[in-house]
Amino acid sequence: MTRFGRTSKIAAALLGGALVLSACGGGSDDESDDTNDESNGGSGGTVTYAMAQPWQSYNNTTAGANTVANGQVMEQVLSGFWTFGDSDGQPIPNEDFGTFEKVSDDPLTVNYTINEAAVWSDGTPIDCDDILLWWTAQSGAFDGLFSAVGTQGVEDTAQPECEPGGKSFTLLYDQPFADWLTASPGHGNTAIQPAHVVSGQGGFASEEEFVAALQGDDPSALEAAAEFYNNGWVIEGALPDAALIPSSGPYVISGYEANQSVTLTANENWWGEPPANDSLVFRTIADEEQVQALQNGEVDIIEPQPTVDIAQQIASASTIESEVGEEYTYEHLDFNFNEGPFADSLALRQAFALCVPYEDLVVNLIQPVVPDAEVKRVRNVAPWDPGYQEAVDASQATIDEFGTTDLAASRALLEAEDAVGTTVRLGTLENQRRLDAGALIEASCEEAGFDVEFEPATDFFDTTGALAENRFDVAMFAWAGSPDRSGWNSTYRTVTECSAEGKGNNNGCYSSPEMDELLDSVLRTSEQSEAIELTAQIEALLWQDMVTIPLYQHPGITAWNGAVGNVIPNPSQNGITWNADQWARS
Repeated sequence: MTRFGRTSKIAAALLGGALVLSACGGGSDDESDDTNDESNGGSGGTVTYAMAQPWQSYNNTTAGANTVANGQVMEQVLSGFWTFGDSDGQPIPNEDFGTFEKVSDDPLTVNYTINEAAVWSDGTPIDCDDILLWWTAQSGAFDGLFSAVGTQGVEDTAQPECEPGGKSFTLLYDQPFADWLTASPGHGNTAIQPAHVVSGQGGFASEEEFVAALQGDDPSALEAAAEFYNNGWVIEGALPDAALIPSSGPYVISGYEANQSVTLTANENWWGEPPANDSLVFRTIADEEQVQALQNGEVDIIEPQPTVDIAQQIASASTIESEVGEEYTYEHLDFNFNEGPFADSLALRQAFALCVPYEDLVVNLIQPVVPDAEVKRVRNVAPWDPGYQEAVDASQATIDEFGTTDLAASRALLEAEDAVGTTVRLGTLENQRRLDAGALIEASCEEAGFDVEFEPATDFFDTTGALAENRFDVAMFAWAGSPDRSGWNSTYRTVTECSAEGKGNNNGCYSSPEMDELLDSVLRTSEQSEAIELTAQIEALLWQDMVTIPLYQHPGITAWNGAVGNVIPNPSQNGITWNADQWARS
């Protein structure tokens, strides 16, 4: 990752950038505009972080709860064998939790050992019972009974043979899997959940009975447990009983105010290095209000998506430390392949692609902050990663024909399909930046001949929101990613069913046997040259089928109180909180 000092790209934007639009609130791929008046209390041993979306679930391994905000909070509560660490966002081992070793390539075999001292915060040992629950959910062993973002290689492994209460197990793959490290139990949407909690809530008389059911072949015995796993940890107005939300990390969840804040305090049963601060507070504050909150001392760290006003406020504040850098997050449009005008019409998807005002979006929304920003032409490779140009080259012919704004060509396609006036529901999260983007798209595509119903919503990312329940024809949002190829596997793979719990990350429910085969192949190769070629083929097919439309890479900006040390921006999924246990107030 290229990192930029405080006065480099921000200053260039302020001194030389053309300020076309008024300030537009930013945001990651999931955020809201809720605010609160809670006092900070961020003195002494407390560090306070502002994020735009409220925390909504203890279990962000499910498809409906796979959001950045949930991941940011749970990063320091649920631990495992690995995490996205350091300033480059690469996966790194977490030796506090345990150790692992690849002992064979053929067949791919990885041995794992959980730290003997590892316990849940309630004192229950972390052991193979938890791993068997993790494997059952992540492998899809019971045909989607347990919700998961995507199986990501775990479906290629045999159920671990480990004794109840044991600390060691093996993952044996039946075919190669390049990203085996991040398929391991441990981070974000691969986190380990407490089997003893799910067992009790699933109606089992003992954990031994629960483990036997996990090892059996009767999904009906697990229906109540799966219902709790999928929905029982969704936060609805108040925290669940403390016994239901134990921690395996440095902090426990100790306080919550609906849509306002979450408080984490040091886990007394944490066996690793003690946190550098006594508590973390995550406050829900709209992006456009975060700089003021930082200046007022209400929060210590912010990561708003940069806009002209936000960049100017940060650059002019002498007491604020800041950094601008690149992120594995990109904005895009998704088509609904399950229902609506685009489901069965490539021509209409092409017509809509032709009316998207690509350059206007980048010039008006991104270049005032990052002057050399460009339209993003591919989805799954960041511009600084190997294989980006190869992916662009493979798709160039389609991009030239349908990936540039051409209202006359868009209109011609609509007329040929007798579809002028087609109503299109454009859904997104309601925040200022996306309101501005939606207005640009609406105006351009209506000029071409569509009837665009722009429908921003504050609950767009909720488990019952428009994205989860397919109430859109085109959805505009962002993916926060990583360098891993397996991270985007479920985004394009044929789904088990087009529902909130069944579609994983494939929100538009796109299906293609050719794509499924390419995804299988790219996940199996460990040769970078072959992976680059396969990724280029995937990108070309995505353009050919007009599955999604990439718009632009998100720039990232972090600002913090200079009295707080060890604040290290990270471009991957959960961002700044990767080392929140090391934040230290001087």
